[in-house]
Amino acid sequence: MSAEDARQPNLRPFTLYAAGGRIYARNPPGRLIDLGAVERAGDGHRYLLDGDKRHGEGLDSEEAVLRRIGETLDFTYLDGQFTSLPDVSDSVDLADAVQHAITLDEFADDEDPSGRGARGTGA
Repeated sequence: MSAEDARQPNLRPFTLYAAGGRIYARNPPGRLIDLGAVERAGDGHRYLLDGDKRHGEGLDSEEAVLRRIGETLDFTYLDGQFTSLPDVSDSVDLADAVQHAITLDEFADDEDPSGRGARGTGA
């Protein structure tokens, strides 16, 4: 967490991963959940999140997929996924996974022009 994030206690760090055709997210306590699928298709990569069927295609790489997902996630959605999905930490190998760190604003509201409160920080 950056010094700026430490001054804003409502920001929560998460890490997104792409590994073995799946998209995962890890929260600060270390739980890892499976969010959906990613695959190479035709002219690029595409993804489909299981929870809300959010999807995208034609992305250059798995890194681009994770950046796109990070730009569209909000805290309420991701927190709900951590509440409802099982921890898969013991069954997934992330040693060679592509990853992307994001921070989400726990208290983002309708006045947030992005509607997300998300800031991808790269990794």
